[in-house]
Amino acid sequence: MSSCLISWGANSHGQLGQGIQSEECVVARKVDLSGCSLESRKINKIVGGAGHTLILDNHGRVYSCGWNNKGQTGFSAKENTLSFREIGGRLADKVIVDVACGWDCSAALTIEGTLFLWGANCFGQLGKRPSIVQWTHEPLKVAIDRKIKRVSIGLRHTALVTEDRKVLVAGSGNKGQLGLSPSKEEELFNAAHTFTEVPTLTNIQDVVCGQHHTVAVTETGTLYAFGDNKHGQLGLDIDTFSKTSFPIKVPTVQFNPSVKIDSGWSHMIALNVIILFSDGQVFSWGRNTYGQLGCAEFRRPSSWKIMRIDSLEKIRQVSAGSEHNVILNENGRIFCWGWNEHGNCGNGHTRDTESPAQLLFSSNFSATCVGSGAGHSLAVINKF
Repeated sequence: MSSCLISWGANSHGQLGQGIQSEECVVARKVDLSGCSLESRKINKIVGGAGHTLILDNHGRVYSCGWNNKGQTGFSAKENTLSFREIGGRLADKVIVDVACGWDCSAALTIEGTLFLWGANCFGQLGKRPSIVQWTHEPLKVAIDRKIKRVSIGLRHTALVTEDRKVLVAGSGNKGQLGLSPSKEEELFNAAHTFTEVPTLTNIQDVVCGQHHTVAVTETGTLYAFGDNKHGQLGLDIDTFSKTSFPIKVPTVQFNPSVKIDSGWSHMIALNVIILFSDGQVFSWGRNTYGQLGCAEFRRPSSWKIMRIDSLEKIRQVSAGSEHNVILNENGRIFCWGWNEHGNCGNGHTRDTESPAQLLFSSNFSATCVGSGAGHSLAVINKF
């Protein structure tokens, strides 16, 4: 049995790491890692942005490929990087424990709780004044007097969870995605170029950013949401809340404390782990234009109601692209659904996929890790 990295979907910037640029890759292909020190069996996490990909290994090293017009891959040349390379520079002597991607920026969190950000900063999403730093390929250390535990980046904003369970935000807040009152103009102005605490949120263990919204998870599994709710992505009634700049408790469901959530541009996916029965249940809500909610009963373009995807059981990992999803079950099978214009779902065609479909590959395999970007996906597999 041999381990390898595979990728599929959009590849117009080389984000699949296959050494070439192409419009699409509709079936999964093996990624050649012979040109770098990355070993597929040691991959811990895979994340992606609009056209770039970050991989974290179990040695705490970060590798990247793809679109680099704003330095988001961490290399000085603005040319696209078509194969995975290790990011050195200010990360060279650091042990990284988490990574994240925005549309055209990136993040790395060290074992000491120090955060580094790089890429585009046109909206202050790096926590710097845009008039001073528009973009950078050099990871910038975020100067905060508290350790950081979690990081997430949306289209134009960033959210952090600190060691004392508070949420800090920076970047664009035009749709309320920063959770700061629009009446406090000074707070909004400051958050455009420095990380600002969301005063109403406490006991937060995780946070995820979508295109123009943010969802925070408490230590008890309660969700608080804020920002754009045009498609019901906040889990709040669309007729009552078209958007909100104030964090509101999502009332319709209570998840377990171990819940894992991820966000697309305007839809959400949640993995609720029931330890007693080892049954990972998947829930979805928000925009459904491309079938990204994965529920047969959802024929409307969106739904704010949080509902379980009954066809998925015993799930180990979930990952949301901009409008598609990739999940991994306990048997090592991969399922994808949603937007499929560039082969994002890896099922051999480009028609949108309304319900979870098993990933195609040329040989039998068992997957151990999955990840996705806006329109592309990757996985680590063991081939039989």
